[in-house]
Amino acid sequence: MDNLFVKTLLDVIHVLATVLWIGGMFINFIIIRPLTMKVLDPVTAGQFNMALMKKFRIIVYASIVLLGVTGIPLKIVNPNYIDIINFENQWEIVSFIKHLFYGLLVILAVFNFEIVSPNMARAAAGKHQPQLLKWRQRAMISGMLAMFSAIVILILSSMMRYL
Repeated sequence: MDNLFVKTLLDVIHVLATVLWIGGMFINFIIIRPLTMKVLDPVTAGQFNMALMKKFRIIVYASIVLLGVTGIPLKIVNPNYIDIINFENQWEIVSFIKHLFYGLLVILAVFNFEIVSPNMARAAAGKHQPQLLKWRQRAMISGMLAMFSAIVILILSSMMRYL
């Protein structure tokens, strides 16, 4: 694919999906979550976070699809690309590691949206403070893992530009 317009469009969509997903995670983890825990009582904070995650879930799942749809052709047209799994050059090795972290980030997103958030909502609705705190702790741990994975992905993506 030598069409500059198509490659640029794919790259813009890829970057936009990354910004929406990872940027949203950063805003949630650094600003929204701490503020809700500080300002709202635990039950209300749980309800608020559940409503927020319902909206953010759509963005994340759309980003996962867009990253796959745009990432595959972008990888294939890269001059460093050799094969789907190949370790003959540094770019391929870094790309493979980056995609492992992307897979982990996808798993963590599904875990948070499909397991943690619904359980937090049930605990908040039933006014079960100990359960809510347990699920909030799990959300914090998986959120920290997701943040770490996102940072690694960004570092590896930047690194790939210079290999």
